[in-house]
Amino acid sequence: MEWGSMRVIIAGAGEVGRGVAAALRQERRSVALIDPDPTAINESQYLDCLLITGSALSRDSLMRAGISDAEIFITATNDDMINLLGCSFAKKVYSELVGERNASGLRTIANISDPSLEHPSRGAGPLSTWTRADHIVNAADEIVGQLAASLLAPSIDEILPLGGSSWIASTEVTTSSALIGTSTGEVGGIFAGMPSIYAIKKSEGKGALSTGDETIEPGDILVFVSNSTDQFAQITRSVGKSDPDLKEKAQIAVFGASQFGVRLSDHYLRRGHSVVVIEPELDLANELVGSSVGNSKRLDVIHGDPQDEDLLRELDIHNHDIAVAALEDDNLNIAIAMRAKDKGVQRTGLVLRDRALVDAVHRIGSINPVSRRQVVVTGILKSIHMNVPGTFQVIPNVPEVISISAEVREELGIEGWSISKVESKLGARVAMIDRQDFDGVTSVLDPSDVETVLLGDRLYILLLKEHLKKLEKSLGS
Repeated sequence: MEWGSMRVIIAGAGEVGRGVAAALRQERRSVALIDPDPTAINESQYLDCLLITGSALSRDSLMRAGISDAEIFITATNDDMINLLGCSFAKKVYSELVGERNASGLRTIANISDPSLEHPSRGAGPLSTWTRADHIVNAADEIVGQLAASLLAPSIDEILPLGGSSWIASTEVTTSSALIGTSTGEVGGIFAGMPSIYAIKKSEGKGALSTGDETIEPGDILVFVSNSTDQFAQITRSVGKSDPDLKEKAQIAVFGASQFGVRLSDHYLRRGHSVVVIEPELDLANELVGSSVGNSKRLDVIHGDPQDEDLLRELDIHNHDIAVAALEDDNLNIAIAMRAKDKGVQRTGLVLRDRALVDAVHRIGSINPVSRRQVVVTGILKSIHMNVPGTFQVIPNVPEVISISAEVREELGIEGWSISKVESKLGARVAMIDRQDFDGVTSVLDPSDVETVLLGDRLYILLLKEHLKKLEKSLGS
């Protein structure tokens, strides 16, 4: 089977389902999209997919979508229960059509919004057992992690996750950068322990993979790959920017006791910081107080209007180190974040549903937004590409460069090859490697520390989007 021939069925034509479908169509996958809402189906016409008005729990809908020929089935509706049951139902229908022996040919992915469903105390054991979902995607922790990472270094233009614990950091070179006039390959010699530059976009040109020979100039956008958030400060200093040091015991203001607000509060409390949560709905405020997170002595929960000037004055909001807007209303979140920034909070962030608004906030500058939808879409794509190669991450400010992940399999014929030989074959850069030991423990390895690649290694690769077809041929089926 050629890479692009893989057939994918997506149940749910909302923002997430359409986002996944759009990404897969760019990879030239065959996609069928199912939704009971005719309006949602009509709004998906631009995707050039097979569109079916129907239910994820309808045998007829699955048959019309071509379930017997599908390799991936994704549930991305707004109902967690339908998403979970849909995986089990799809595998049941699939096995009846192709035979029980071949039932493993269908991989199922369920997106859920309620993280508590995965708690061991709920349900009938692990969700993947009784739902027959091969992958469960819950982006709450990823959203919190990405937002918290971006707030560590707010002057870095874009911080994106790569794999489980590594990061892509892209940022512009200022006129005061110590890197000006040096080559991209010399960066490590100037700043000890500096992460490598993997791509560069000249001030008046297109993005390209770094060869190590490019001369760094003001206005260039550099793309680093870091295996630790501890390296963010080095990146910031190297390009001539500065961020205030985050106090060991910082003051954090979180607006909204949503699942993201609660998880973000827990994130900072676990690191020894003090948190105040401002929640306009009394029930949500009381729910947080009565939760395990609410037991912390370093947490204050206030029921009140996040835009109340008197309340903000009483909180001494200007003395807080971080402020994050995590309410359900995008416009309100933007207004709150901008107000906190205006009052002197140096690190401000917000969680948004609408990806277009994220781009708009980025253009405003000085506020760190995270797109809920984009993180979920990326999480689903990551689950897909754990089994087959494909686009893992797009770098917004260097759109010519993408990343993918691929497992070193026997049929690729690269086992025992050096990194440089692998890169030459693929026409790409290997940025990071996940390797499991005999006990199943995964280590994240820098390519410079790896002599040869081994079977089972997962490679995280940066390449030019225009070279994707060549990479497809190199990776095979």
